[in-house]
Amino acid sequence: MKWLVVLLLLSSCAPAPEETLSDRKVLTINDRYFQGKALFQRLTSRTGFKLSLLNAAGDQLDQAVFPYAPYQLDTADVNNDGRTDILVGLIKSTTFDPIKKKRLFILRIDDGQIRPLWLGSKVCQELVNFKTLEGGIVQTLEKTKAGNYAIGRYTWQSFGLILINYVHNEKSFEEALQLFSS
Repeated sequence: MKWLVVLLLLSSCAPAPEETLSDRKVLTINDRYFQGKALFQRLTSRTGFKLSLLNAAGDQLDQAVFPYAPYQLDTADVNNDGRTDILVGLIKSTTFDPIKKKRLFILRIDDGQIRPLWLGSKVCQELVNFKTLEGGIVQTLEKTKAGNYAIGRYTWQSFGLILINYVHNEKSFEEALQLFSS
């Protein structure tokens, strides 16, 4: 049975400190609307990061500063509009959930500017990690309520991500991580 669940604004997975990104990462973006790079740089304070958008000549067009610890960064055309989106995994609290947990933000590139596409940061269960698949699918590794792990697949629907299904459910961490990584 396929489940379709609209994602809300909170996440519920405590991060492990070792699950953060390196100090610098460059993502090349080459679609019919934008050619350039997204440059991720950790702030010197180590409490946040800067995401810069560079054109093909290397000129900075825009930047966004996040005062949160990052754990994952990826790109995909999540909403299937022909434009590459930037997916940012960050560790933060929210108004409705004061505990720092893993969240997922999706940013779009609009005329050389970084703009939010989706800041809803809760998936159906506790978010552990995510990656993108072909066709704009977002695959997640989630901790289940029973304490095991599941691999979910989400797609864009009008205003946010919805769960397509769990391709694996109630697996041990080791098994789920191997399935998620393959």
